Amino acid sequence: MISGVTRKTLLLIILSIALMPLNIYAQKPTAKTFFDIGVENAAKSEFSEAIDNFKYAIKLKPDYAKAYFNLGHAYYSLHRYEEALDAYRNAVKSNPKYVDAYIELGNVSSMLGESGEAVKAFEAAVKLKPDHAGAQFALGNLYSEQKRYEEAAEAYKRAVRSKPKFARARYNLGVTYIKLSKKIISQAKREYRALRKLDKELAKELSKMLRGKK
Repeated sequence: MISGVTRKTLLLIILSIALMPLNIYAQKPTAKTFFDIGVENAAKSEFSEAIDNFKYAIKLKPDYAKAYFNLGHAYYSLHRYEEALDAYRNAVKSNPKYVDAYIELGNVSSMLGESGEAVKAFEAAVKLKPDHAGAQFALGNLYSEQKRYEEAAEAYKRAVRSKPKFARARYNLGVTYIKLSKKIISQAKREYRALRKLDKELAKELSKMLRGKK
């Protein structure tokens, strides 16, 4: 036979177990709660819902860099590129050492024609992680577009050192060397034209060397 004290204790235990889920669900949601739901939404391609939940997370934690980063992905998936760009900007602002966020900021800003911002983003990324072959390659491409061939060559070389089988980086490095060669020859020809007015004999020697380079 169960005593009165034992019966009372048993009832309290049963009541506690019954109320436990209610206590759990009654807890106030945190930024992490909304972030996790947003990640689940994104995994199911529910990007609009993901955006809402990442925004809730950021509202509760304004410096939540990972929430900004994932918000950028969600916007990008919906082709809302300007908003994605702003989200990545906020991600690196919240965490200045966020390499992946710098890379995405570089990718999107480059796509939108913001080459200056793209260069700065990739430069920040490779400063934090010099062996990131993809970031070095992207930086090399941007330098090349701006005709900064010496810097492009250095970026491609770093990409190849980090990833020796990176075929596209080796190809772009080769093309950059050709462009540099043409640039140097063009500069030499300019000096030759100026030299003809100053010293014909020296101009003749330089001309011979230029012909040998063709």
